[in-house]
Amino acid sequence: MAPFGTQRSRGARDLQPRWHEQLRQLVADRRRGGRLPRTLRRVAACALIVAAGVIALWPPGAAEGELVVAFSRDLAVGSTLQAADVEIVRSRPIPDGAIRDPTTVLGRELTSRARRGEVVTDARLTDPLGPDPGPGRVAVPVRPADPSIIGLLGTGMHVAVITVSEDGSTAALAQDAVVLAIAAVTERGSTDRPIVLAVPAEVADQVVAAALSGTIALRFT
Repeated sequence: MAPFGTQRSRGARDLQPRWHEQLRQLVADRRRGGRLPRTLRRVAACALIVAAGVIALWPPGAAEGELVVAFSRDLAVGSTLQAADVEIVRSRPIPDGAIRDPTTVLGRELTSRARRGEVVTDARLTDPLGPDPGPGRVAVPVRPADPSIIGLLGTGMHVAVITVSEDGSTAALAQDAVVLAIAAVTERGSTDRPIVLAVPAEVADQVVAAALSGTIALRFT
């Protein structure tokens, strides 16, 4: 029978992990928190440093957009643009037809309502060479039988063109005509001003004939 001290020493050695178990545990520890996580952290740190450098060297104007003309206040349809109505701003993205030279919009009329901060585009302005009726339409000047209605109209508004016969009967010549332009008020303040309508091409001659007889009436649609 072995001495008591010898048995206790051998038991203590048996409780210690074997060398191959220690090696397996070391490999597992390195996998959980070893070289790979440290490498990933280093790559992420380098990426952040590079990104910060790019942002610092990026031109200030590139991040803010391009210089374009925008409305400086709310404007009604048919408004004639003045210098106080527009301003230069940076915008991104840039809409098609954006105006970059503010001098080219002065004196032009709006075809629709405008909100402060909106970029001015060519589609929002009347054609300086004359009103554009659009595809399938013809521009026709008329004088409504009731000239007081002209003060209620604005470019871009949709109206119906009605002809009135001598017996008081009515007929609709165009259910959807668009107001393209309104003659300016004369110095004498006359309310008898012609307006230009965009009407379907197939009824343009009828509207012209009715306008000559002075029996044109307009109805809001």
